[in-house]
Amino acid sequence: MADIPQALTFAENRDATEVYELSARRLFFGLVTVVLLLGLVNAFGQSPVGSRVASSAATLEVSAPTDVRGGLYFQGRFRIRAHDAIRNATLVLDSGWAESMHINTIEPAPVEETSRNGDLTLAFGPLATGDLFTVYLQFQVNPTNLGVRSQDVRLYDDTELLATAERTVTIWP
Repeated sequence: MADIPQALTFAENRDATEVYELSARRLFFGLVTVVLLLGLVNAFGQSPVGSRVASSAATLEVSAPTDVRGGLYFQGRFRIRAHDAIRNATLVLDSGWAESMHINTIEPAPVEETSRNGDLTLAFGPLATGDLFTVYLQFQVNPTNLGVRSQDVRLYDDTELLATAERTVTIWP
């Protein structure tokens, strides 16, 4: 067995009994355990939260998580129930839906995708009175994305505003 280096001693290095070191280690690992347990009980999101807004022309329902973690895959569901005929059902999603997030899929595909004042605009065409139309978007959160973002959703009949669902998302590390 090799000799110990001259700068090290068993008493000061291997057999150190300082209480603060032991306490600091226990505190650190205790905090890590608490964070992991909070993640296991879904304290940092992923469960979808629904928003519902109704007007005389249509009802808009949005279901998506309001708390997500970096790297997470999640789904947003948007339901439109037309109370009156809609000539061109258009969803306008705040930039928070696309800011540092990957949109993997939009089903059904919109007739037209564009931008309206920096917001994502998805036009789906006409809906008859009583129609129920559902759109699914699948997302992945960029792992370096952190903070709170606005995720409002507005339903238009072409350029006429029918309903607005106000939402925010919190992105955790």
